[in-house]
Amino acid sequence: MTFSGCKKIGLNGPVWAAGILWLLLSGCRLESPPVTPNAVTKDENPVDWRKAIPEQLIISGQQAGDPWALAHLHLALPEEPALESQRQELFRLLTDSNAEIPVHGHDGHRGEQHPHLLLRTAVLLAGETIPDPLLARVRSDLAKTSFPVRWQEVNDLAWLVESAARASLPRESSANGTTLALLYEKMILDLEAADRAIGSVLNQAPDSGVRRPDGLAGPEESGCWAYTCSGAHMLGALVECDLAGLLSSAQKKRLAQLLKRYRQRTDWEIAYRKSELNRAIQNGVSPRRAVREYGLAVTKLLGHALEISARASLMTPTEDGREFSVTFGRWSVELMMQVDDLFSQRADVSTVEIYQPLELLTSNVLTPQSLVWERAFGDLCHLFRGLRLLKNPQRF
Repeated sequence: MTFSGCKKIGLNGPVWAAGILWLLLSGCRLESPPVTPNAVTKDENPVDWRKAIPEQLIISGQQAGDPWALAHLHLALPEEPALESQRQELFRLLTDSNAEIPVHGHDGHRGEQHPHLLLRTAVLLAGETIPDPLLARVRSDLAKTSFPVRWQEVNDLAWLVESAARASLPRESSANGTTLALLYEKMILDLEAADRAIGSVLNQAPDSGVRRPDGLAGPEESGCWAYTCSGAHMLGALVECDLAGLLSSAQKKRLAQLLKRYRQRTDWEIAYRKSELNRAIQNGVSPRRAVREYGLAVTKLLGHALEISARASLMTPTEDGREFSVTFGRWSVELMMQVDDLFSQRADVSTVEIYQPLELLTSNVLTPQSLVWERAFGDLCHLFRGLRLLKNPQRF
């Protein structure tokens, strides 16, 4: 997706230089040294992760300065006073019909694509009253969109469908050769098919030696794991469709089943990751590397699950279902305990190493172009968005 005109959020040209100037004027000092946390051992009190990680996310996101990082930062911390001037400028650019936004990862294979990720950010920051220019942007982007041919591209569709739902567009709204209703029905069908593909895996104990599909083969073989983040993004978008009153009674029941399977898969995989960590160390993998991979994977799982469970708690129950506020409220509490265990160094794993996400954000070796840095930053932003929604799921 591109937008014609002269204004562009990108990595090249004088406009990007102006963007750097904007960051400097709005309080970001690119030359500022990162805050390096003290070394933490199990014999010392760990840092207060609830305070330290958001502070470093702000520094890291501003230093990266690209649209992907800023969007994640604003979604995680939409009311952070230190980001207010940047928030206003970001929102202004996103409501400018002449803005052009490049795709993150170029081919879309690495995940979130800029255009609709930033559109979703603008819609969320707008609150209950979305200005007309932004509504026009949502309608225009929807009219240009059909269902992706490649499954790696579904992130951008999820962001757009969520934006349309939050903007209260009717289900009959026009898309490219289809409608909004047919787009989210196709998302439901694809997630249902992906769930069926992993049923045999989830029926086995996570510590039994069963292998979790790596997702490189596509959803027809690897199920929802092929989607990684985007499966959660699609499910979250469907929750927003339900909250907007777009889903039929039959679709609501199907979504309830998808959410039930999502909870089962998340709980299963957290347990799987713990057993995988222990196996890796026993097989001679560096404990430091094994713990890093474990921490990154579990952060991703917890962050997306908290976002979805918090918003799903607002859904009205189906005719034959329990109240979502009870079901997902309880699950959110369980997830919060898992977060506390991960960052308070109480995870039940057999290693002397501990997971220190601050080191990944402040490492001199890992640049914002590094996939490890990107994973740490992006998933920690998801996590803190989820933690904030846990306190108040109705805002942003």
